[in-house]
Amino acid sequence: MSAQHPIREEDLELLALGVIDGEECQNLRAHIASCAECSRNFAAAQGRVALFAFAAPSHNPSSDVRERLLKKIRAEGIPARETRPEKLSPSTTRPAIRWWNSFWIPATAILAIATVFLWVNDRHMDDQLQKMRETEQMFEGEMHHQRELVSFFAAGDTKAVSLSPKAKNSSDWARLRYNTRMGMVCYTGDLPTPPPNKEYQMWIVPIVGSPISAGAFMPAAFNNGHMCMVKMPEGISCKSFAITLEPMGGMPHPTGPEIVSGNGL
Repeated sequence: MSAQHPIREEDLELLALGVIDGEECQNLRAHIASCAECSRNFAAAQGRVALFAFAAPSHNPSSDVRERLLKKIRAEGIPARETRPEKLSPSTTRPAIRWWNSFWIPATAILAIATVFLWVNDRHMDDQLQKMRETEQMFEGEMHHQRELVSFFAAGDTKAVSLSPKAKNSSDWARLRYNTRMGMVCYTGDLPTPPPNKEYQMWIVPIVGSPISAGAFMPAAFNNGHMCMVKMPEGISCKSFAITLEPMGGMPHPTGPEIVSGNGL
């Protein structure tokens, strides 16, 4: 269960089976009464336990139990239907084998409890397997990304570009590597924090045509030598690269001041 609902699923199953009593039972029931989620889960547990009860063999009460029940009904003033003794055939006059019934009652309860625990453990195992699959997929994606980086930096047609600041006496700097065949750009740099509601946007300026956006970004994640990988159109002839200051979310074409730029050829 979560931190807001501290009752474990095993406790709900055991409470539904009636094997928890005393102060612990009172505390659990008090929480269930005040918690809608735990109340639904407890109702579901009671339903599962009720299904187990149908699997238990039925037993006819002994004559002593029947007589005590009738006396209690008469004492409480509840009219009881008069019954007449039935003639028993020779095959039904043999005494009931009580030890067999006394064996099946605890055996059925043990089977029900064991079934509940197996069901809960099976759910936990499914959750663990799902987390393992997600972790495996994450590692596979990271390995694929690392292989792309190795191929990118090792390729002979990957080019390096230094982006120079446009403002005088500025300490801004940026470098990038790009590969038009692979359609990849790797950027690293050190740019100041942009004004409120502004962010930087990288542009690829082709030999023919208008600048193409390579994505908007905030510098904090990529400063101090950290890398930013972005996609670019494959096979494009890059004339130059530039980074401008644009409204948050980026623009379809450059509108703000150019911060750094550099030739791509």
